[in-house]
Amino acid sequence: MLLRGILKVTAAATGLLLIYSITYAMEGMTTRLPATPLYELARSTLWILPWMLLFCSGAEDIGKATRTSWAVWAGFAAGMGLLFYLEHFTADTLLTKVVFPLAVALGGLLPHFVRSIRFVYIVCSLAVGIAGLVVFYFEGSALLSGSSFATRTIGCLVVTFGISSVAAAALSATSLQVSKSK
Repeated sequence: MLLRGILKVTAAATGLLLIYSITYAMEGMTTRLPATPLYELARSTLWILPWMLLFCSGAEDIGKATRTSWAVWAGFAAGMGLLFYLEHFTADTLLTKVVFPLAVALGGLLPHFVRSIRFVYIVCSLAVGIAGLVVFYFEGSALLSGSSFATRTIGCLVVTFGISSVAAAALSATSLQVSKSK
């Protein structure tokens, strides 16, 4: 359970870093289309919520493995801090910069409190595992065609995301299978 939690947190953190690196690159290359602050807030929240669900799921797994309740809250604070830090460098509106990280982090903790929707944590793990396989497919084909990563850091993030997301999905699937057999 501890390994699964660490892998989920790693997959979520590297996924968020990859998403924000794309966001920063696109903001530097394109013209920003005007959007209402509420639309921007809703779009950003829905786009990042699955990653925060995975992050909080990993923190919960770590908390269960270590038998400490503070691990969940430390993971929640770390995830929210990461979002506030990354959001600081975007061109989003002030409403999005302030409300978005808090809303996403609270949404990530929702299955922790509402036990009937805990399956959302497993669904997010499996979806990110599929995303990891897709990333491996496209990056593998790019490497075979002679392309390379933009920087070593991005390359390390892609490889770390792929490995951790696929491994976390595999461990989540096996834990799902074990719980069904009980």
